[in-house]
Amino acid sequence: MTATNPNNIPQQIKLKAVPPAPQIKPPTFQIESTTNTQTATNLEKTSSSKKVGNFNYGRLLIIGGLIVAGAWVSQLPIPNSVRTEAKLEPLPDSHRFVYMQFPGSVNKFWVNPGDTVKVGQPIASIIMLDLDAEIIQKQARLQEQESALAAATAKVPIMEAKLAEAIKLETSAERLVTETRQEIKGVSLGNPPPEIQKLQAEIAALNSKIPGIESEIVGLQKNLQGVEALIQNYEKPELKLLMRRLELQDKLKDLEGKKATLQADISRNHQLIAEVKHQISAKHEEIKTWSKSLQQKLDIRQDELTSKKAVTQTAKQELAAVKAEVKERQPMIETLRKELQQLREKQQNNQVLTAPISGVVVSQNLHEKVGKKLAENQEVLEVANLSKLVALIEVSQADSDLVKEITSTQEAKVILQPLEPGLPSLVTKIEKIEPVLQSDVSGQKQLLRVRAVVDNQQQLFQPNAKVYAQIEVKSIPLYQRVHRELMKLFQVRKYV
Repeated sequence: MTATNPNNIPQQIKLKAVPPAPQIKPPTFQIESTTNTQTATNLEKTSSSKKVGNFNYGRLLIIGGLIVAGAWVSQLPIPNSVRTEAKLEPLPDSHRFVYMQFPGSVNKFWVNPGDTVKVGQPIASIIMLDLDAEIIQKQARLQEQESALAAATAKVPIMEAKLAEAIKLETSAERLVTETRQEIKGVSLGNPPPEIQKLQAEIAALNSKIPGIESEIVGLQKNLQGVEALIQNYEKPELKLLMRRLELQDKLKDLEGKKATLQADISRNHQLIAEVKHQISAKHEEIKTWSKSLQQKLDIRQDELTSKKAVTQTAKQELAAVKAEVKERQPMIETLRKELQQLREKQQNNQVLTAPISGVVVSQNLHEKVGKKLAENQEVLEVANLSKLVALIEVSQADSDLVKEITSTQEAKVILQPLEPGLPSLVTKIEKIEPVLQSDVSGQKQLLRVRAVVDNQQQLFQPNAKVYAQIEVKSIPLYQRVHRELMKLFQVRKYV
């Protein structure tokens, strides 16, 4: 603090006289006396010896302090960044083409290259080409399909009736086969059909006649034996004289006639037995024939059943085919009707193309497409959504470790500086790092490609624009920064 004089009299400052330090005079080209020269030499030696004695410790302290300060400063972390260039590109899905939905020509464009459009905004008027030929062709196809559908629909009840009749005949054939099998089974089990039972009854009746005839034959044979015995008595020698009598001769003739009659009756009965046996044999043959006819009937009826089943299966397939045709043609007819309706609507009204997304019209020379015939699905123009861009940053391989390190621990801040002085800087962050290094245009350097999304809502930046990129990386000590720069500058790793 300063003191003030109450009498307002300024105090005098006391000064201390200090003798001037000896100075070294520069050499002159004048010749002086020997005495003065020696005196000056002695004075210089005396002054130099004094200065050396006073400077040694101070200089050492200063140098040591500088070394310590430099070491301390070299350990301080300093902000670090990677500076490079970048190129602005659109997002991969930001471009959409507007295509012709049908053949025609552009009547008028309502937008120009570079105009901003919104999704659904009309951008062009389309004139349809002459569709009469295509409409006539569609109508002919539709009539053909409708006629075929009507014919197939009419066949359905016919095929159903045919199938019902075939099933009825098949059922009848199955019944006949079952009945025939039961008849054959009944014959083997002793329960034959009425026809065979009748034959068996006739055989039994014939067999019952044979014992009566045989017993009659036995009686006749006995009578014959009696007659033969009488005849033998009459033929004895002692009776020959008596036989000459007329009455005895008549009696012998009667006996011989009776014998002949008996023999004839016996022969007739034997013949009757033979006839009965023949009839029985014929009846057995009839039974065998009937049994064989049953088997043949079964075979025939089984063949008929197989044929009826084939007819039924064919009727089922025909009915299924007709129904499938009806089912197939109905959607085809619906499709043709819709296509024909669309063609008629297209023919009546001009079509309008609208923007598929909000963005900027990037197609050039739109006037060249006005009035030009364009095919279906041909490109008309292109709209790009530039509200967001991608900054493709190329980092040299020497600095790639710094970028990878910062992105592995935290979000890496990126500052983009446009080349245009009037545009503001952009601050964003790294979104993606490509895993593989890429060569530059010259093929001499390897680059790490880094992508960052840029907000371009105000449409200040355009695709393919060049910007300067500054990636904020982790702070490192000063000595490491100097070390890295020296190694990059002199390419130390190339020689070590």
